[in-house]
Amino acid sequence: MPKRQAKVGESNCTPNSGTIATSQTMSATTIKYAVLLILTIQNASVPLIMRFARTSEADPYCVPLLVIIQEIMKLFASILLLTSEVGIMNVAGTIHTEVLGKPMSTLRLAIPAGLFFLQNNCMQLANSYLPAAVFQVTYQGKTFIVAILSVLMLGRRLERFKWLGIAGLALGVSLVQVSKSSDSKTEAVAAQEHTDAYSTMLLGLAYVLTAASCSGFANVYFEKMVKTTENASNGSKAPSLWVRNIQLASFTIMLGIPVLNLSKSFDVNNPWRGFNWSVWGVAINNAWGGLLVAVIVKYGDNILKGFSNAISTVLATIISIPIFGFQTGYPFAVGVILVIWSTMVYGRMIQFKGDWWNTVPFTPQMATGEESSLELNDVEKPKVDKIND
Repeated sequence: MPKRQAKVGESNCTPNSGTIATSQTMSATTIKYAVLLILTIQNASVPLIMRFARTSEADPYCVPLLVIIQEIMKLFASILLLTSEVGIMNVAGTIHTEVLGKPMSTLRLAIPAGLFFLQNNCMQLANSYLPAAVFQVTYQGKTFIVAILSVLMLGRRLERFKWLGIAGLALGVSLVQVSKSSDSKTEAVAAQEHTDAYSTMLLGLAYVLTAASCSGFANVYFEKMVKTTENASNGSKAPSLWVRNIQLASFTIMLGIPVLNLSKSFDVNNPWRGFNWSVWGVAINNAWGGLLVAVIVKYGDNILKGFSNAISTVLATIISIPIFGFQTGYPFAVGVILVIWSTMVYGRMIQFKGDWWNTVPFTPQMATGEESSLELNDVEKPKVDKIND
């Protein structure tokens, strides 16, 4: 018998097609929120675990050694993940082609690798002198640095709402610094350093700003490098994110070994001095946190990252109160709110209506006094693989 023709308005889809589509949508949504949860917990735990490890009563551990260990973990994990991506038979060839076969491209990554090594060292030292909540809020200043360097180094033009977010971020971080917040470890660290609490806070501020500057410059430099490379290669496919992580981790280890040998905190006879469970927790948390970037690139977006930063900042502040006896005042609370608001404005989670906020102001390329109506989406942006920050 001939098949019955579907009437107008009837669906030709099989009964299970809608169920499959719904299932795929739910799966993608579930993964997205799972990524948000994991990223938030990881971001909030970084300053908390570091603060605990750096201020514990155990013998002080060697910071450069810990950074090298976490990079070794990241290197092996990246090789395993690259193997799952290209297959065990192709992983050696891929590494040879992309790493050894392109020496100049690989060598350029020595600069961001060195900056990331310095950043990781400064982050740990900053947590010796700053309460975890103060560190977490201040470190968000890297968004300010990335934005400014993107304008200077990449020629990127930002809309007015982004400049508003940058200004609010700078003001919020400033309020946090003048709040004179402290925790139960502040006085003990000051006594150990034979100085006062205010001086230790200034030293911690110098370390965290150095870390944020290294992170910001390294990421903008990396983006500029990849953009130049892609233009020179006529848009050929960029290497895998795992290849980039292998290159960066390898350089970081090579640059870290000489620093380790010169470090006064490194004891050749007892290199694992001070390595308790919290120190190993710092190494593991930082290593897998860097690899988490790949998941964010695939399933997340800037809005997801912005929400995660905002929630993790609040979470780290709340947890610091019972764990470290964190004490603060109104300036800190206002600063935190301002930083979170500015981050959400910069990441388009809070949007302004009207053309004025969403257009780029006067740029040097314009000869007249008229304002540009060019939106950021119209500015060419390079397609690059993101790296850990």
